Amino acid sequence: DHLGQIYVADCGNNRVVRWCEGDEEGEAVVGGNGEGNQSNQLYSPTGLSFDNEENLYVADQGNRRIQKYEKNLN
Repeated sequence: DHLGQIYVADCGNNRVVRWCEGDEEGEAVVGGNGEGNQSNQLYSPTGLSFDNEENLYVADQGNRRIQKYEKNLN
């Protein structure tokens, strides 16, 4: 993103992980609550993208959906 953070769709662990500059390990920012189809779960995420407003879109392959997450992820 514009802050130099790196985001990775972690398909095997059903989550999106963010690394901030200087971090030695990433932090799950989406998913990470087990495989599933609830709004806080993913099932084999395979890609991600940001729009001009910095919202995150995740291709959730196992659920055949695109999930949108608002700009300020914790």
